[in-house]
Amino acid sequence: MRDFLLSIRRATKYRATTCRGIFRCWRIFVAGSVTIFLATVPARSGETDDVDAHPDLAGLRYGISVTDLDGNVLVAHRADERFAPASNVKLFVTAAALAAEEALSALDPALRVVSEPTASGAPTLVLVGRGDPTVGFGAECEARCIEDLAEAVAQSGIATVGDIIGDDRWFADERRPLGWSWDDLKFGHGTSVSAIAVNDNILAIRVSPSTKPGTNVEVSWVDAGPSYFNLNNEAKTGDADGARALRLERRIGDRTARLYGELPVGSKAVTLDLAVDNPAHLAAWYFKRALEAKGVSVSGELRSRRRPLQYADEPIPADANDPNAYPRCATRTQLASSETVIASLHPAPIRDIVAKTNKDSINLYAEVLLRQLGRVAGAGSSFCGLLKIQELLEDAGVPRASYDIADGSGLSSYNRVTPATITALLRHAASAPWGDVYRASLPVGGAPAGTLKYRFRDTALEGKIFAKTGTLNHVDALSGYMLARSGKMLVFSIIVNDRPLESDSAMQKIDSTLLKIADRY
Repeated sequence: MRDFLLSIRRATKYRATTCRGIFRCWRIFVAGSVTIFLATVPARSGETDDVDAHPDLAGLRYGISVTDLDGNVLVAHRADERFAPASNVKLFVTAAALAAEEALSALDPALRVVSEPTASGAPTLVLVGRGDPTVGFGAECEARCIEDLAEAVAQSGIATVGDIIGDDRWFADERRPLGWSWDDLKFGHGTSVSAIAVNDNILAIRVSPSTKPGTNVEVSWVDAGPSYFNLNNEAKTGDADGARALRLERRIGDRTARLYGELPVGSKAVTLDLAVDNPAHLAAWYFKRALEAKGVSVSGELRSRRRPLQYADEPIPADANDPNAYPRCATRTQLASSETVIASLHPAPIRDIVAKTNKDSINLYAEVLLRQLGRVAGAGSSFCGLLKIQELLEDAGVPRASYDIADGSGLSSYNRVTPATITALLRHAASAPWGDVYRASLPVGGAPAGTLKYRFRDTALEGKIFAKTGTLNHVDALSGYMLARSGKMLVFSIIVNDRPLESDSAMQKIDSTLLKIADRY
């Protein structure tokens, strides 16, 4: 029931602080329904409803908005209808992060080690997460490594520690955003969101076929050493012409995963990313390994601290007597002034996190940015982070009824956005002081890295299209900027929804449509 009421509050700009009786709740529900109804009424100006206008997309439910940087509509098809945008939602959170870059940097998101005295003499060490998602561990880590913190502890003269605690209280405990599908939570793209992130809160396993059909596949953890999870390997090596069908199963809260299916003999190795439920505990586990490698013994337990989501983590009106007052978030603090910081890691710049989020479409990074925006707003929750996005869209002149955003990554089934809203955001960003940084953060067609590296190669748009991809079940989307044949920079958004799961991806159809539009203008 609480999640239902929270979703209603999103649809009504957070104007109700509570439901005082069933009649008040009903009034809020009606207001939310009206908002949604108005959002589905398309604007007719400049719209092309001819299904033959975009033959490559015929038979699909899609929306297109293409404008120039001045906002002149060039192509519009169902541009003011709401669609599930998938990872195009990252365009919103990264734009808001760049707009608030100075405030975000002032939060000092460095991961730090804090010593707490104990009666036994051996101090408790606390890893205090502050929202830097780029910390690593292991041989491949080059910067912001857990091993650097362990080295600092060893050099401080500490030879033995008691408990190790992963402190995740910088954010409210929203490890799984509203609207995320349960079947995504076992994979790396659906890993739990946390103020502490080590190795992207993912445990990777490498799966290779054996040399003999009928025998178990060979499995190893990418991170050498003792594994955090147990793995039941039931997968078999299949015949050379057999199906490549591996399945990974893990129940929430269970640190045992099951691998089954087949991998044909002679096929290439496969890397599978396994999500974790408690990133703060995993970080403590990594830290223990790093300390022991530096000669520091650990005598106590591994624990985690979390801050349960509270009603105070949600926006409230600035004036309780004025339901139209702009909402705000209450400021929250985290640490006591008596803390002793032993060491910290220099955090990654905000614009580097934005670039990584957009180019590689990392869900965890987007969700961390959303919650950091929540800290700027006051409370370190996704609800308050969404307020910063709403502020940005109001500055861009976007109608509130044209979008509902529920998370930072686009994985939530509750997200709805019109193509025209996305192009309005992109135009606003292009004229902003941070606009060049924003466009540079987007994948580039045919470039060596990013989610467009295999698209637009050897075409007129190679190196001339800068766009965010979006893919979910039933959804394909692409939105960004492209340089047309005329030399004019165009702003575009194409979203395809309700594509049957059995059908091929609509990516090639989107690409061919954009090539024709770029050639025409």
